[in-house]
Amino acid sequence: MSSPTLIAIQTPSSAANDDPNDSAVCKLCHRQFAKYTCPTCNVPYCSLTCFRSEAHSQCSETFYKKEIETGIQSEPTKSAQERKQMLDLLKRFEEESAEDAEALEADADESDLAQRFAAVDLESVSPDALWSMLTPEEQKKFMIAMRDPSSDIAQQLLSSQELRENLREPWWTRTRVPDDPNIPRSDTQEEPTMMTIPESMLKPVPNRPLLVYNLASICLGYTFVIRHLGIASFSSSASDKGDLEAGYELLCQLLPFLLDRKSTLVYGGLSEVISELWSRFDENTVTPELLATLLGDSAYLMTPLKVVESPDSSTDMLAIHSHRHLLLVLSDLISLVSLGLDGGWVPQKSKYVIHKLVFYGAHVATMPSPLLGSVAEELKATGKTFQDEAKARRVDGNR
Repeated sequence: MSSPTLIAIQTPSSAANDDPNDSAVCKLCHRQFAKYTCPTCNVPYCSLTCFRSEAHSQCSETFYKKEIETGIQSEPTKSAQERKQMLDLLKRFEEESAEDAEALEADADESDLAQRFAAVDLESVSPDALWSMLTPEEQKKFMIAMRDPSSDIAQQLLSSQELRENLREPWWTRTRVPDDPNIPRSDTQEEPTMMTIPESMLKPVPNRPLLVYNLASICLGYTFVIRHLGIASFSSSASDKGDLEAGYELLCQLLPFLLDRKSTLVYGGLSEVISELWSRFDENTVTPELLATLLGDSAYLMTPLKVVESPDSSTDMLAIHSHRHLLLVLSDLISLVSLGLDGGWVPQKSKYVIHKLVFYGAHVATMPSPLLGSVAEELKATGKTFQDEAKARRVDGNR
């Protein structure tokens, strides 16, 4: 299986923020994790909705005009039909606006529109020439339609290029964003399904290798992949086959020690974890802001919870375990591998990965909470260091 090219998750380059997680958010909605960067103005954004927003119209209008021109030029057979669709839409705009006082003039413009294009050969006219024949008001209406994902013109002319965004918040964020249907929310139903660990493995084993920093590496790689793909979890029903396959390939690249049957790697410290993981990204892929965010995520997932034991003896003890979040990370990875084995995109010889993850789960379940908590604090402090470094770079860049 070939290793995919890792794509940088861009983060804001201005506006200092004390919270590492806030530094990698979309600069337009300030709610979602920024996955893309506008090639024109370099603003980080999370989805097509934000790219098309009014706040970003100065770039999106130019982008869509160029995309339409490129599509028309590359498909000459289809270009005449698309140009006619564009003109038909503009005519409809004029008809609909004729009901108010301002549109009375536009009603007259409809005839003018037809006259202007009556002698135009739609097969041969260039996109620039066609665009220049529209009035500023017509161009404005056209671009407003293009920014609306549900508009007819957007579906007709950009159907082959439309990004079908289905961004979900990571299951561990529990964020609630009210009154915004454009941003899907995660809930407890999108949490991974808790693994099952044999009771025989839930007994402390003396002189066992200390795998706490291996777990930190797993958390860093896992949180990157989940955020990079914009999914809630691998276990979520909203995650499609393409997401799962891409996630597995990324994990193969980032966490080879986890997927290599013969690996005996045991990390001795967090600096070693970060150096090794950083080396597995393409050059200039990871920014200090992004790493600060991942360190913050991992610190949260590895922090022991304050749990009150349930009096119900039938309660699954792993479900209320103080290390529950970290167990859910491993559980989600088990779900990913299991789905891959069933779907045929993970080779059957990789079944051992599930056993390895269960072994890590047993290690987590029997690990002393103070040990896990100390590494979580180390992750948090290191994230703050990277955040401070990013701030210093921004200050130097503004001088």
